[in-house]
Amino acid sequence: MKISLCKHHFSLPVNLPGAPGDCRRCGLSWDDNLAGLARQAEQVRLATAHEARCEHCAKRTVVFQFQREQQPWDEAEPPLLWLCQHCWSRAAVAVEETGFADFADAFERGSDTQLARLVGGVR
Repeated sequence: MKISLCKHHFSLPVNLPGAPGDCRRCGLSWDDNLAGLARQAEQVRLATAHEARCEHCAKRTVVFQFQREQQPWDEAEPPLLWLCQHCWSRAAVAVEETGFADFADAFERGSDTQLARLVGGVR
C-alpha cells in the first residue's frame, strides 16, 4: 500500500464541466482521491461500530455512526447519529435524494417539496 503525504493541489476547471485535473504535486487523479476519501470514511464507520440502541428504530443491535455532510445553511456541524444497518442505509439514501438525513432536519431547514420527498409523498 502506498501512502502519500502530499497536500494535494487539484487545478479546478473554470466554467468547464467535469472534475478537476490531476494533483500538480504528486499526479494523483481526482477520482482516486475521492475513492481514497470514501475508503477512509468506510474504515471509520466500521471501526466505530458497537452494540447499542439505534437512535431511529430503537432496536438493540450493532450501530454505525452516520453524519451527513455540512450544508451551507448549517450553523453548526450536523449531529452524529448512531443507526443500525437498515436505518443507516435508509438515511444514506435519504441524504442522496433530499440532502437531509431525518425528518427533524428536513422540517427545520427544507422546502415543502424536500420534506414531502423525505417522507415518501413526492418522487
